[in-house]
Amino acid sequence: MSLTGKRILVTRSEDQAEELAALIRDRGGIPVLFPTIRLVPPDDPGPLDDALSRLSSFDWLLFASANAARFFCERAAGRGIPVPPGGVRVASVGPGTARELGRFGLPVHLTAERHTAEGLVAALRREGVAGKRFLLPRALEGRESIPVEIGRDGGFVETLAVYRNSLPPRDEAAAGSIVAAPPDVCTFASPSAFRNFFFILGEREAAETLSRSRIAVIGEVTARAVRERKLPVDIMPEKYTLLGMVEAIDRRLSSHSGNGGPKP
Repeated sequence: MSLTGKRILVTRSEDQAEELAALIRDRGGIPVLFPTIRLVPPDDPGPLDDALSRLSSFDWLLFASANAARFFCERAAGRGIPVPPGGVRVASVGPGTARELGRFGLPVHLTAERHTAEGLVAALRREGVAGKRFLLPRALEGRESIPVEIGRDGGFVETLAVYRNSLPPRDEAAAGSIVAAPPDVCTFASPSAFRNFFFILGEREAAETLSRSRIAVIGEVTARAVRERKLPVDIMPEKYTLLGMVEAIDRRLSSHSGNGGPKP
C-alpha cells in the first residue's frame, strides 16, 4: 500500500479510467477522476468501411494504440467483417494494445520491444518493409512518424482515422476541488489529455494546479507537450504502460517520503 493517502489525478476518458484507477487503489492511493478526453468515432465512417472492404490488399495491419485497436475492431465486428484476412499480419506497439486486439480475437504476430511509434517501426524493419503495404488505423490527430519512416524504407502506409478526440463536459464540482486542493500527482497518457486539461480547467487554474503538483506522463510525445508549456516532467516510466507509470509514481513518492505531498 505504498501510495496510501496520495491523491492521483486520472485524466483518461470516462470509459477507460478504471484500469488506471484500479492500479492506484491497489497501492492504497486515491484516484481523482477528471476526464479531459472523450473518444468518439469519426464523423464520416465511409473511409473506414472502405478500408475494411480492402483488408486483403494489405500485408500488415499496424496498431499504435489500444484506442485505435478498439475502434477499428468494433466497426469490423459491427459489419461482420472477419479481421484479419488470411495472409495479413498484425503488429502492435505494446502489450496493452496487444491485449485489446486479443479481446476481439485478433492474433498479434509482432509486438514492439520499445512501446513507441519508433519502436514499432524498428520491429517492422527487421521483418522487411520494402514493397509492403501497411494499413495504420489511428486517431484523426495521429502523428506522421510511422508513415514517414516506413516510406523512407520503400514501404507504403495508408493511414485511417478510426476515432477522434473531443472535449468532455466540464464537471464543475470536480474542477473546483482540484483547483482548491491540487492532487499529489497529475497523470497524462497523451498530449491531448494534457492540452485539454487547460481548456477544461482554464489556463490560469490549470497552470496553478500543475505548479503545486507533480506531473507524470507516458511517453516522449506527451512529455514534449508538457515541456512546451515550460512545465517540468517529474515522472516518466521506462515502460510506456499504465502499470509502468504507477510504478514510477510509487518510486518517486517513496524516494521523497518526507516530502510526498503536493508542491508548496
